[in-house]
Amino acid sequence: MTGQTDTSLTRRALFPAIGVGALAASALPAAAQSAAPQGLDAGSTGITLDPGIHRVDANITIRADVQLRPGAQIVVAEGRTLTVTGHFAAPVSHVFTGPGRVDLNGSATPAAYPEWWGAGRNNGAVDSVPAFAACVAAHPVMMLGACDYYFAQTFVIERPFARIWGSGYRGYLPGMGTRLILTRGAGDVIRVGPLSKPANINSHLQGVDLRWVHLIRALPVEARSGASPRERPAGLRAQFLLCCRFEGISSSEHATGFYARGLVRSHFIDCLAFRSNPGQRSDTPFCGFYLDGLDDIGLAGGNASLFLHDCNVSTGGTPGVADPVGLLLEGGFADTFVTNFETGAMASGIRVDGQTARLGSRAMSGHANLHIRTPIIDQCATGIEIRDTSGHAQIEIAQPYVALAPGGAAAIRFDRMRGSTSIVGGQLLGRMGAQNGGRSVGVEAIDSTGISTIGLKMLDCRRPLMFERCTGSALAGWIGNPSVKAAGAAVTLSKCSRSTVQMQVTGMGSAFPAGVSVTGGSAHLDVTGLDPAAIAKGRTNFVLSSERSID
Repeated sequence: MTGQTDTSLTRRALFPAIGVGALAASALPAAAQSAAPQGLDAGSTGITLDPGIHRVDANITIRADVQLRPGAQIVVAEGRTLTVTGHFAAPVSHVFTGPGRVDLNGSATPAAYPEWWGAGRNNGAVDSVPAFAACVAAHPVMMLGACDYYFAQTFVIERPFARIWGSGYRGYLPGMGTRLILTRGAGDVIRVGPLSKPANINSHLQGVDLRWVHLIRALPVEARSGASPRERPAGLRAQFLLCCRFEGISSSEHATGFYARGLVRSHFIDCLAFRSNPGQRSDTPFCGFYLDGLDDIGLAGGNASLFLHDCNVSTGGTPGVADPVGLLLEGGFADTFVTNFETGAMASGIRVDGQTARLGSRAMSGHANLHIRTPIIDQCATGIEIRDTSGHAQIEIAQPYVALAPGGAAAIRFDRMRGSTSIVGGQLLGRMGAQNGGRSVGVEAIDSTGISTIGLKMLDCRRPLMFERCTGSALAGWIGNPSVKAAGAAVTLSKCSRSTVQMQVTGMGSAFPAGVSVTGGSAHLDVTGLDPAAIAKGRTNFVLSSERSID
């Protein structure tokens, strides 16, 4: 520290306080006995500390290897720093005490353990956050055991290029993995990144790698009434980051499982969010992943080059949550790639809310380049929702699988979607959604533009395609109802313009009261793919305006 002199290891600086003979001069090689300011010579054979208390009362740099035997502890005085550049080895137990610092950053030690600073294993009476913080400051790599660590406060990671790896993340009982347990209903378990936006992208926190931990809380989650998604307690809050990686993390019993704000070129891989318990309020919401795109971070979206791979969100038990959403994207979403996302038992599987008016001019670039690829959405009221995007939106939905829950509304729904969205391939299942009075729509679009479907398959939907006040739609694919009687035409266009329809329609006898219904607007129709046996009385049964063309 400033104003303090680095000294080599001396008996006066580091000595046994309870009479245990460690670091006696006679036990050290000649080079180690020297008190030269440069510290121990490289030729030193190393230091072994026997059981007992060893005090550091001056700034010390040890360039030899250091090994602690069981029962040895090092007490670093306030304002002092112990620096080790050789290899440091010690039992995974409490070996560093005192208010001073330990610096292993330049050492040959491959990893550090928070237990060295007093983290408690399976001990709810110990707040392990101070030990975690000291460990991260002392070494860039922290390894965690297959045990429970309790936090009385949020663990904050603001060190660049920190690597924190646990021992497993799918277990729900002690010893089945690394569980980080917040003992409060409010607050986040972990926050990675600063509280406020840095001056520029290159000032974002870089290179954090967090893996294989389970984030949970010991009390029901507490979210105040009316709190925005940004304010709700999260398992992992990641913000203002560059080139970071989060892998194999499960986040349970929070209002938001994973929160992302201002992330650039960062990845969530095989991360899980789950909710089974009610919160402290009956209307506590739940969102598995919340991608906050409302900030201007100097790039197109509120996040940029953000990748979600193989992530999962579900609920179980009786969570009693309001409006559960698997993945929520709000504001700018440019350069976001969601691959193999899986969710079930939600009000909405994936919801994209562009909030065009709120973004203003930033929507011009912020609503481009969203890719949702091979999502698996099961037993949700609505599978995928796209709403309130600008005319600059460009969205790709590739190979979706959506199976509606009983009473479900729509597998894919567009509401005030401007710009262009393509659905390429995929399967939409409406049979369960048709139960309990469900609308069971395959694709529903209201007041939207530029929707195209290519090779999309819709099975047993009561209303396979419903478009109202839409422009520039191009609809091609397959509709089949082998076991569900439709409540309307296979394709319904109401007050739509510049639309083309080329669907294959089949099903049980008279499965559909009409093949294609067009009221108002204009449409270009190819009806050769309609199976007359599946249409009531063998008719295509069009209701058409005077503005139309039919192939």
